[in-house]
Amino acid sequence: MQYIIKAVGGGAEIDIKGRLTFAEASMFPKVLAELDKAGKAQWEIRLGELTFIDSTGMSLFVHIYDSANAAGTKVVIKGAAGPVREALDRAAFQTLFEFR
Repeated sequence: MQYIIKAVGGGAEIDIKGRLTFAEASMFPKVLAELDKAGKAQWEIRLGELTFIDSTGMSLFVHIYDSANAAGTKVVIKGAAGPVREALDRAAFQTLFEFR
């Protein structure tokens, strides 16, 4: 997994690329801390270049939801497609996040 976080208008944009799997689980606390530090107005998660996600990778989104919910932060997921979108849909993440 590769990611870039940018602070934007009191919130944050994160681009996630590659594969989001068990192997990256140790990075999750760092990602959350960076999102939190960038701002809490809104978090936009861009997944257009994410090619694969497993159940552990999906747990990052659960952590993002918990953190955003506690802070009153809106989360928007953009560009999820193919197997990644199918996995997120099967997990009913559309009930937690806005998808565009």
